[in-house]
Formats: sequence, structure tokens, C-alpha cells
Amino acid sequence: MKELLEPRSIAVVGASQRRARGTGVIVNLRDAGFAGEIFAVNPRYQDVLGYRCYPTVSELPDGVDCLVVAVSADAACDVLEAAQRRGIPAAVVLTAGFGEGGIGDARARRLQALAAKGMCICGPNCFGLINLKSKIAAYSGPLSRQLRAGNVALVSQSGGLGASAFAPLMADRGLGFGYFVSCGNQLGATIEDFADYFVDDPAIDVIAIVIEALKNPRKLAAVARKAHAARKSLLLYQAGRSATGQIMIRSHTGALASNGEVLAAFLRRCGIVQVRDFDEFVETIALFAVAPRDDGITNDVIVVSGSGGNAAIATDVLEDAGVALADFEPETRQRLRDVQPEFGSVTNPIDGTGAMYDDPEHLPRIFAALLAERRRPAIAASVSVRTGGNESVRRLADGVADAARSSGRTVVAFQYSPLGGPLDSEMIGMLHGAGVPVLLGVSNAMRALRYLPIRREYWARAGAAADASSAAPSIRPDFNAGDFLSVRKALMASGIAVVDAALAGSEEEAVAVHRRFGGPVAIKAEAPGLLHKSDIGCVSLGCDTAEKVAAACRQVIQNARNAGFRTASQVLIQPMMTGGTEVYAGIVDDPLFGPAICFGLGGIFVEVLNDVRTEMAPLSHAQALTMIHGIKGSKILTGVRGRKGCDIEALANLLVGLGRFAFANAGKFRALDLNPIIVGAPGEGAVAVDIAVETGNEEAASLPAHAAS
Repeated sequence: MKELLEPRSIAVVGASQRRARGTGVIVNLRDAGFAGEIFAVNPRYQDVLGYRCYPTVSELPDGVDCLVVAVSADAACDVLEAAQRRGIPAAVVLTAGFGEGGIGDARARRLQALAAKGMCICGPNCFGLINLKSKIAAYSGPLSRQLRAGNVALVSQSGGLGASAFAPLMADRGLGFGYFVSCGNQLGATIEDFADYFVDDPAIDVIAIVIEALKNPRKLAAVARKAHAARKSLLLYQAGRSATGQIMIRSHTGALASNGEVLAAFLRRCGIVQVRDFDEFVETIALFAVAPRDDGITNDVIVVSGSGGNAAIATDVLEDAGVALADFEPETRQRLRDVQPEFGSVTNPIDGTGAMYDDPEHLPRIFAALLAERRRPAIAASVSVRTGGNESVRRLADGVADAARSSGRTVVAFQYSPLGGPLDSEMIGMLHGAGVPVLLGVSNAMRALRYLPIRREYWARAGAAADASSAAPSIRPDFNAGDFLSVRKALMASGIAVVDAALAGSEEEAVAVHRRFGGPVAIKAEAPGLLHKSDIGCVSLGCDTAEKVAAACRQVIQNARNAGFRTASQVLIQPMMTGGTEVYAGIVDDPLFGPAICFGLGGIFVEVLNDVRTEMAPLSHAQALTMIHGIKGSKILTGVRGRKGCDIEALANLLVGLGRFAFANAGKFRALDLNPIIVGAPGEGAVAVDIAVETGNEEAASLPAHAAS
């Protein structure tokens, strides 16, 4: 990795005396001020742009650290294999055609083989990389003349998306970058490898990541622990989140917990800030790069604006983002009343009126009133940073900077619209020098602010977040994933109450089971692959006599056979459950991230409302409670409008047990549903009625999908 990111000499294959990607790389290396040796490789020329050109990689001089490859995909494989034989340790492969869209898989395998032998490869299908500290630009995209070294490192699978954050933040907003890496297909070095390198660089404070998919989550979890310990910011944006495929479609859990939702749960567990919108991602980079590390910052915000409409928009966005406006102490309201015009506001948000622009002392007086409060919410002040601003606008920016500098508080300047032409670099530099981030667009700015207390919370974990695999569960029950009674026994051993059940192979056995249970029962057909039984008439409810039990057995088995399950010959019998509230919980065992727990309202609501919370297993009691209270329908469980609440404690314990079971049995099945779970009133407990398992090595396990309550 050092030779890739800190090369002393670089050879560019595919550079020519005509316009080409390789030629552009040489231009960028030259313009960035690269102090090492630069060579070109092309049999047609003696030199390219004044740099010596060699016919082949094999004829390069000794000591080349990094090769940049900008030739066809087939030729690239030959070139890289020759480079490895030559002893060149690192390469940037700009070329596409290595498995994208299912084309070039054989070429991809050749590159992977080189990486397995030790060659550090960036790409293929990428723009390349820039190290601004060392003035290295092994990069094929357009390069800004305003290169600034600084505390941000950005790595992106998408070169275009990464560049659309890197270039304007550096050129327009004056942010400094240590690195920008476009890593493409990640057939060699991965997002996680680059992040690991960045987190160990003492000059880097912010690591920003753009992914389509991760390759090595465990390594990223370790990077997060190091970042927390060093109080560095780690944030991530996933492109194409809505198009992420579902893990499987038969199980409710598989349908509800897509890869994107499991990724989000994994990132929360690691303590990595996930930003859901790209424009918001760009503003969050700007925020984290400049804002002070304010341990005392609270979770709320004060908005100061000279425009009432601007303040109203900010308030709307903050509410949508779940960020509270700070409440003022009575003394603060009085101080504001003393300095504000008669028609000015003394509550949050603060409309400073036109007096902010007309009176040089007005904004400092507002800040003095606010900073006298004991609490430390972030203060977001509306400031225009366009070029050509008048003197009153510049004075306003000076006042914001002075308040931040003198108080050490988190103060953010936001321009309410990202539009309007070029920005005033002098004004931005002055604000940044005072630790005031400059954010563009009121909506993106307000949404970005919600991540400041989240970052503080992650830092407070001090490395305790992330990979839960070290928490060994105490129970590892053996069970057959295709057998209801076996799974039921294993779940109960993990502390999960499951309603009683018995299998019957004849009507006589079913009647005997009914007598043993002593009340109405549910009858369900059993057959390998039979899920969602109620949809095809394979469930009969409320059977309260021997005659009804016998008739139900005949009917559900016949319906199963009519639906194509010819081997159906048994029924599962369970006592009917009455009362309580139905909820749902499930496990999805993601092949990349491991087991996750899903929770939501049960019965048909889990399908209709899609109101589900997903977290990685295992779960602490506090995490289980957060899941319960985190769904939109949580008031149904806690009690609303005369409706009694449920046994939240028992439900939390059930989720903890399910997380323990999931973690202990990772790899044994793809998904498991408990739907419904009947939760009684406080003190009455929670019991799972139905179990459905997706095993992954057959069409489906023969467990019931819709028991009745």
C-alpha cells in the first residue's frame, strides 16, 4: 500500500504523444509537482511530453514503485503479469472490462491472482488516486489547479461521485485533502484497505467513503475502532441503496431486511456515520473537517438568521431530520428581549431582522445572549459567502467568526441556497480559520448538523463499538432447521418462549393431541418447502371439537397436495392464543455482515406497513429496547388513547435471546421468522406462535409461516 500511495517512481503504460488517458496521467503528475521519476511505456515513442518512453514494462529501469495502466483490458492483463515478474509492487488500473456487467470475468480472475500474489492494485475501472501531501496524482480525471493538502481523505468506488465531492470542496470551499482515491471494482485493494491506511495517518481527521458494496466488513469495523480511539470522523455514503437486491424473497425477514438495511445496522454497530443523501454527504464532510471536537455539544440546535423565511425553512428541515430546536432559559429570553427590536424573536429560531445587517453591534449582542447559556447546542447562523457581497454581509461573517473563536463553541455558517455563483474564498478562509464550517443549502446544512452528536456518541464508545464476534454466546443448541419441534426446543433454550406444539400423522393422533391441549387448536399442514400456508388454505383455526380437528386435518393436507406439495401427510397442532398484541421478530443471516435481528408489528402489519427496525446480533438489553421504541408503531406497544401497554420488558428479553440464538447459529440458515409473537400486558410475558425458516439449501424448510392468534 505504501508503494501505491507513496511511490517514488511511476511508469504510465498507454501514454502517447496524442490525447489519451495515460497522457493525462503524466500531465497531472507533472502539474501536481510530483518529485519522483516518471516514465512512459509505449513502443511507438522515444519520449512523451519530455519523459523517457520505454517499449515494454520488462525494459523499465529497476526501482519503479507503481505502474499506471491505461491500455485495453486484454493488454492490461499481460502488462500487469509482466510487471509482477519485473518486481513492480503496485499498480493503478484505469481500464474497464474486468467483470462489469458480467463481461470480462476471466480477466478479473487474472487480476485477482496477481493481487493474491502480493501486487497492490487500485482498480480496475477507476480514475486513479491523488496524494496531495506528497504531490502525487496518478489520476486520469481533470485536476484542479487549486490543490490543497489537508485533513480529509476520500475513497470512492465511483470515480465520478468521488470527484464531484472532492473537486468543489477543495476548489470552491477551500478544504484540504490528504488523499482522493477512486478504487473502481476493488479487485485488489479495497475500500477497507484504503480506510485502514488513512486512519493511521496522523494528518487525517476525516475519512469519507462512497461505496456500492463493501468487501471486508470486519476490517472496516477494526478501522472504526481505531478512528474512535483517535477521535477521527468516519462517514459513508452508499450509492444505489434503493436498488440493492433482497437477500431472499420467501421469508418475511429476507424481504424486509435488504442488504442496505443490514449494512445500515452494521454501520450503526461499528459507529460509522451513514449519510443517506449525496449532497448531504458533501456538506457533512465540510462540517466534520472544520467543526471543533466539542465534547459538550448537545443534541439540539440554535438557528440565527436575518430572514424569517430562511429560519422557518431551517426549522422544518430540522424537525424532519429529528433534530430538536434548543429551548432557551428564561434568562436567555430576557437577554434577547433586551437586544432585539420590538418585532424581533426571542425564541428559537431567532430572526435577527434587518438589524443584523444595519447595526454592526446587533449580531454580537445576540451571540453574547446565546453564549451565556450553560448548555452547548450547536449554533447555525445564516451567512452569504458569495463573491460581491456588500460590507454588511462581510461584517456578519466576521461576527460569526468572532463568536466561535472567543467561545470555542460549535458555530456553523450556512448559506440558505447553494446557487448564486462563485464563492468568496477570502470570507470562507476567515470563517474556517475560526473553526466555522461553511455549508451550502439550508436543507443539506440542517441535515448534516444531526451527525455532530452522533459523531460524539461514537467517539464516546472509545473503540467498544463494532465487531460483536468477540461476545461468545453461552448457548449453542444443536437443532434441525427443517424441523419445527427441533427449532422450537433450540429457541426455548435461548430464552425465547414458543407456544406448545405437536406433530400428528393421522386424524386419531390429531384428536389425541387436541384432548391433551384441552382447548381450541390451530391445524397446519406440514410438507418440505411449504411456507405461507394460510395463503393456500393449509391452516385451520379454532378447532374446538374432535370432529372439527379430524375434518381440518383432511382439508389442510388435501389443500397442500392440490398446491403441489404431494408428500404432505402430517399436521402441526398448536393451542390457540388469545388476547395480547401481535409483533414480529426475525433473523436474517447476511453472507457478508453476519446475522441481524429485525423487529416490527406482527401479523399482516409487517407486510403492509414495512415498519421494521434492523440491528446486528447479538443485542444488549438497551439495544433491544431501542429497537422496540424505534419503530413508528411503538405507541401501540407502550399504550395510546386508552389502549393498555404491553410487556416491554419480556419483549426486550425475547429479542436479546433471539440475538443470542442468531449469533450462536450463524451459517445454519438464511432467515428465520417469529410471526406473530403475542405480547401480553405488563407482567404477562411474550410468546412466539409461529416459526418460519429459510434454510438456503432447498426451496424452503417445512415450518409454518402464518399461525393464528
